[in-house]
Amino acid sequence: MLILLQTCYRSELADIVTMRRVRERDVVCLLLLTLLILYLLMWFWFGSLQPASSVFLNYEVDKMLGQERQGKVKESRSNLDVVTVAGLGQRRLCPLGSFRLSKMETCMPWLGCKEITNEVTIKLNIGSGTVKKVYKAVWRNHTVAYSRLKNTTYFEDFSEGIEMLKTLQHPSVLQFVGSCNTTLLTEFYKFGSANFFIKKVLKLYSYRKFDNVRTRFNMALSYLEAIHSLHNSPVGTRVMCDSNSVHKSLTQFLVTQDFKLVLSDLDATPEVNHEANLFIKCGSRRIVSDFVAPEQLWPFENETFDDSRMPSYDEKTDIWKIPGVVDYLLGKVNGSEVIRLHLFKVHQQCHNRDPRQRPTTKVLLEEYNRVKNMFFPEHIT
Repeated sequence: MLILLQTCYRSELADIVTMRRVRERDVVCLLLLTLLILYLLMWFWFGSLQPASSVFLNYEVDKMLGQERQGKVKESRSNLDVVTVAGLGQRRLCPLGSFRLSKMETCMPWLGCKEITNEVTIKLNIGSGTVKKVYKAVWRNHTVAYSRLKNTTYFEDFSEGIEMLKTLQHPSVLQFVGSCNTTLLTEFYKFGSANFFIKKVLKLYSYRKFDNVRTRFNMALSYLEAIHSLHNSPVGTRVMCDSNSVHKSLTQFLVTQDFKLVLSDLDATPEVNHEANLFIKCGSRRIVSDFVAPEQLWPFENETFDDSRMPSYDEKTDIWKIPGVVDYLLGKVNGSEVIRLHLFKVHQQCHNRDPRQRPTTKVLLEEYNRVKNMFFPEHIT
């Protein structure tokens, strides 16, 4: 009798365990089915299936950036005095010889000595480099950046930077406001240089929420846009010479309100002209760096450096540096490794030791925009 009861108990216990397993399996199946339905609904809503990895990336800045871009597009249509340039941030450009700051309704002629002397008030020093000192200043209630030549030895470089700013009116280039002899007036950006923004600003409590893969990828894309604008400028193919390290490269850029990079220092951007067989050398001193392109290094290792024997090179030196800068901009935030994976092939091509085999900025932009459309689709009308 006891044996019979034990047998029955074991039989019932086995049935209970089996039922539990069946229920657990049913629950798992139900959850998977629910996720599949949600994924299909997203497909019907957005018009195409997005990679599964993009679904799980959380971007708190999306709404803000979208609203800003929409506002700029709508506003530009209502003001016929400005030229709208399609591109990052949709920054509106004025006709050559004029400027328009963020709170101005219409474009105004560039400021000269009279306006700068009588209408600009310097507030405080915000930076200093080898060539110039930079101050925060005010012109007619508008905050501007006021730069003053620091050392007359660099007057030629300073003047070259001013002329380049005047010529290269582009969304990727700092807006020129005016100049007078050894002073320069430009648009003011409170975040400062890209290097400072990455190191300091994104670590502040109030900006940590923006430290995500979308913000960082947009910075990388705007950096590439800036290099593309240099290589295709109205004054020929220009090369960023003042860029022997990642950090030095990023000090040449400022960060806008919507976290885009704009070129701010153009005093060392010599011209390359392949048709005229015109090539460049970045300075007359030996470059020692593991960041620059191989052709920028002294090729005769056991011989004393002689600039007259140093071979010249072209804009493909900028291409070599792009993966290093972008890798730094992407950082180690959630999702950055996914972006690196999708850019790996084209970045590998950038490091071809033969400069002729490296891609152009146009090819790189196509690939970056493919990644952007894959992971960060925008629906702005």
